[in-house]
Amino acid sequence: MWQATCFYSQTAVGPFRACCVSLSTFYSRTIVECPHCTCGACPAGTSTAPQCQDAEIRCTGHMCPIRVHWHVKKSYTEYWRVKLSINNFNRFKNYSDWNIVVQHPSLQELTQVFSFAYEPLVQRGTINDTGLFWGLPRFNQMLPQDGTVQTEVLLRKGKDFSFSGGWALPRKIYFDGSECAMPPPDDFPQLPSSSPVQRFSGGHRWLASGAVLVLGLLLT
Repeated sequence: MWQATCFYSQTAVGPFRACCVSLSTFYSRTIVECPHCTCGACPAGTSTAPQCQDAEIRCTGHMCPIRVHWHVKKSYTEYWRVKLSINNFNRFKNYSDWNIVVQHPSLQELTQVFSFAYEPLVQRGTINDTGLFWGLPRFNQMLPQDGTVQTEVLLRKGKDFSFSGGWALPRKIYFDGSECAMPPPDDFPQLPSSSPVQRFSGGHRWLASGAVLVLGLLLT
């Protein structure tokens, strides 16, 4: 009996990605753009260079036909909200029946999707950290050339909920089956430090601990 196994290799398809991911959050002023030159050789000079004027894809720093932007928009008492946007920078191509797959640890707490269709993809037992999104018929089923589709997603805060360490940002995103390039984790928007102790330098922490030790000796 024959058994066939299929797999997708980005390396075999080509040296460049077909899409990229940018990130932003309400708690940081930093907008993390797509990695530079992700989807092709960057044009020389300014955006008015001849290779930009004749390019099929609008000139950007990443040169990707598709950019997915994940924005952590708001935090409520029991829920948090994400705005998910897909930008088509291809000036001559529409994407019909598009889809994106998102891997995120909080998708099992997803409660509402406002303008995309959604289907969870259960991978490991009852753990669901991956979901499939696609457009609604006669509304945003087509991603037009040089256009945008977007939605907002509402997720419940679980017992392990935290904004720290980039937890609110996706792990992986795929567009039409192609894995999109993510920014490096070190570049993710950082949660501001709210504790004075966390803002101490190493020297300040040493002085503070010494003062506590001296105070303890005086009281004994």
